[in-house]
Amino acid sequence: MTGVLLSSSLTMVMAVRASKLGAVSSTFGWLFATAAGGILFDILHVREWLGLIHEGVRLFSNPWGTPLFGAAFFSLTGLHMTHVTIGVVYLIVVALGFRRSKFSAEDVEVSGLYWHFVDLVWMFIFPLVYLMSAKLG
Repeated sequence: MTGVLLSSSLTMVMAVRASKLGAVSSTFGWLFATAAGGILFDILHVREWLGLIHEGVRLFSNPWGTPLFGAAFFSLTGLHMTHVTIGVVYLIVVALGFRRSKFSAEDVEVSGLYWHFVDLVWMFIFPLVYLMSAKLG
């Protein structure tokens, strides 16, 4: 999931660059590639949630440790997943609007700022939830 988000940041950079150069079709393609990365992230996350739920992790129960892990995990990752989904919709709207000349290169750049912020937040969630919660030995 982290690799997907980092890759989508690269495609977002390419979309912003293409928009500044006035390459409408390239901008459209890069924005959709970024949105596809967000969709893939959401799919992978839902699969992870379903796997953990199947293993017995719930909001207030955890078969492997502290019962509050489920609440923290589902809250943090769920909020992030919600923002990724909002970003995907936003990117698609901007891509379609840019192609129809309703949005400018600045609008693409603003959508890029949102997308990079969502990626940056993941760079804090990932070590906090995935690395710090791992048991050593």
